[in-house]
Amino acid sequence: MRFIPVILACLSLATATILENGQARLDPYPGQATKIATIADSDPNWKTYPPDAHQIGYKGRWCSKYVSWWSSPGIKFRYAGNDLAITFGNYTSNGVLLAWRITGQPWNFANVTAGDTYQFINKDTPGQLTAVDGQETTFEFRVTNWALGVQLHRVHVAKGYRIYGIPEFNKKIEMIGDSLTAGYTGTYEGISSFAWGLCEGLGNIEFTFTAYSGICLTDNLCWGNPRGQLYQWLQTSDTGFRAQQIYGTNPEPWQFDKYQKADIVIINLGTNDSNAYTETGTVPDDEFKANYIALINSIHEKYPRAQIIAMQIWQGFYQYGNTYLQNLEGYQGAILGAVDNFKKKDGSNFVHYFNTTGILQHNDINPLWHLTDAGNIKVAAHLMQYIKLTFGWELGNTGKEVYSHTSYYNDLPDY
Repeated sequence: MRFIPVILACLSLATATILENGQARLDPYPGQATKIATIADSDPNWKTYPPDAHQIGYKGRWCSKYVSWWSSPGIKFRYAGNDLAITFGNYTSNGVLLAWRITGQPWNFANVTAGDTYQFINKDTPGQLTAVDGQETTFEFRVTNWALGVQLHRVHVAKGYRIYGIPEFNKKIEMIGDSLTAGYTGTYEGISSFAWGLCEGLGNIEFTFTAYSGICLTDNLCWGNPRGQLYQWLQTSDTGFRAQQIYGTNPEPWQFDKYQKADIVIINLGTNDSNAYTETGTVPDDEFKANYIALINSIHEKYPRAQIIAMQIWQGFYQYGNTYLQNLEGYQGAILGAVDNFKKKDGSNFVHYFNTTGILQHNDINPLWHLTDAGNIKVAAHLMQYIKLTFGWELGNTGKEVYSHTSYYNDLPDY
């Protein structure tokens, strides 16, 4: 039997080829922003906002230096006028790929670099509908690369116009995981993940993905990550090289009391703990169960009203004769035991078990032992229905694009 190695890999920027059924995708990164000259705060053609402007809504985890962390962080605000530009600070990863869009338009992509200014919006930008029929125009970007990030330095709009804040949605999901949640090997990484499909698919909710490749639940050295999620999810930054450069061994604690609390927390951890290639070896079942219980207690302390979903990890498939079978040895008993530890006699349980067995098939996992785009979509769809049926949440996204560039179809009626 084989296990999924959830490893740290060499990062490549968005100049890499995206394959689509074995063929190079045409125009894989449409919508590149235009690099322009630096805009001074006193520039007569622009109105400039600092990163602490209350109108800027930060999504995911950002530190006090306005640096983004973990998977799929971003910003969001409404704006007026035909011009919008952003200056990125020196802690921005060179060439990091952003997904950006106007309101419900398809996602575009832009590579940005430290210290530079990019114009995203002008009068010819598709979807630019400022002040038309009372429609709001919203600008949003998300960092797609799981180990890279940006530092927000300034937001600029044309002189005489302004940006506006957007109220937070009433519900929020936080997902705590590793590379499987972060979208490792997905076509557009974070915004191709099952986490993204779930939360964007549900619609009208806030969400945070506290996920990083190679990380264990257990708080030990794991695939180059110095700490596990039992410790790291309490911190603002992830465990990557950027964080170690900026904060060393003293990360900023996440200030839970200052931010919207999660209504649902989803845990997808254990694949790295169960992998014999971790620096400390495979974590024994009883130790893993104890750590899982400790994480649930930690989450419950920070979010006392949250419902917690423990996902059964999938360990891939192995050949069995002339077919394939799913490996079910991934801490199934330990995770179930942790869930049972919180069962109440009156049935008012706040910890729930989501069994992934049977959702994925052999070809939903790629040669690097991570989900294909189709696999991510399947897990997201099942989770959406589970949350709807278990907690009564409505499916609120009734039109906005979720996954980018996935509208594959055949329109030939004859063969």
